[in-house]
Amino acid sequence: MLKRETLHEVICQVSPQAVVELCSKLVGIPSTSGREEKIAHFLSDLLKSLGYDIVTTDDMGNVVGRQMFNPGGKRLLFESQMDHVDVRDAIEWSFYPYGGIVNNGHLCGRGAVDAKGSLAAMIIAASELKRHAKFLGLSGELAVACVVNQEVAEGVASSKVHELFEPDGVVIGEASNLNIKRGQRGRAELIIEVQGKSAHTSLPLSGVNAAEKMVFLLSYVRQHFLPPRHYLLGDGILVLTDLTTSPSSGTSVLPDRCVATFDRRLLAGETEGQVLEEISRLISLARDIDPDINADVRISEDYVECFTGKRIRVKHFAPGWFFEESEELVEKALRGLRSAGMDPSLSESGFGTNGCYYGGIKGIPTISFGPSEEKLAHTKDERLDVDQLVKATRGYMSIAASFLEG
Repeated sequence: MLKRETLHEVICQVSPQAVVELCSKLVGIPSTSGREEKIAHFLSDLLKSLGYDIVTTDDMGNVVGRQMFNPGGKRLLFESQMDHVDVRDAIEWSFYPYGGIVNNGHLCGRGAVDAKGSLAAMIIAASELKRHAKFLGLSGELAVACVVNQEVAEGVASSKVHELFEPDGVVIGEASNLNIKRGQRGRAELIIEVQGKSAHTSLPLSGVNAAEKMVFLLSYVRQHFLPPRHYLLGDGILVLTDLTTSPSSGTSVLPDRCVATFDRRLLAGETEGQVLEEISRLISLARDIDPDINADVRISEDYVECFTGKRIRVKHFAPGWFFEESEELVEKALRGLRSAGMDPSLSESGFGTNGCYYGGIKGIPTISFGPSEEKLAHTKDERLDVDQLVKATRGYMSIAASFLEG
């Protein structure tokens, strides 16, 4: 087992200046979803300059750097996103959103919390582990994946990373206040569509008003939907987020189509078929009361463009995931962080993360860990505590050293 004194000696050599400067540079490169080309090129060159053994960029634009240790060990993946949400109110910020300045112990700018701080810390951590690999006695392989389009298509980029690198464990870089998140509720975007029959509003009985049928159906679903519950993840809630009719701007015309959009939070183990079947059952029961209800339910789909030009069809169903405290990755992450002098707690993520692919679809042991708090992501005046950024770097090193010890 890796000695605490040995690990502590190594992680204390991490340069706070190096990780802060890298995070500042990343914040200084705007990279909204689908526009990550500049930061991807920067990161590819950076990983090569840091001496990563293999650096690749796939056709989605994901940049993956790999560090090889002694043969025969496990494979661990660090993954964090390159993209961030847009800045819509720059004039209201107290500082330039892409300045990456450090002020009063905080690194300021869009994406600092979600998740360029985590990404910078992971990159430096893997580089430092390679430098001290013989001293630490590490085996196996560590990859750092810098991925695209996480904000608009959870897990899609991860599926491409997995084709290149099949890990035994995954650490997602997301704000966790330096605690270990061992699960999250997933998310499905459900579409309920009601078909009616158009008619002049002066003769409503000659048609079927799709909007009125939808009002009844929504009321029925709200009354009879029973959300499943997980003892840690919470409830698999169903929330109405949008409602439209067609035609929407006509006068004196009964709408012949009404579409409702729902956000359904998913618990670990829930499948697409189960989620759709439950809503279909409620529609059928509502139809027993009103035979004129003509409705169906589906998972929302659309397309996402990558900066490489690749166009991806995305189904908005990101499964939930959860791992027990006895899972090897969880145990070793806790051990490693405690060896580094940290005192992490176990909890679940409120964020949607790419863990939905690794943990939810592939069943690969997954945790998320990173600096700062979830509530500070996507906010005006987004800022990251520098002390937590440095501790996160040491934390990533400790997790990897514990998981990959020879």
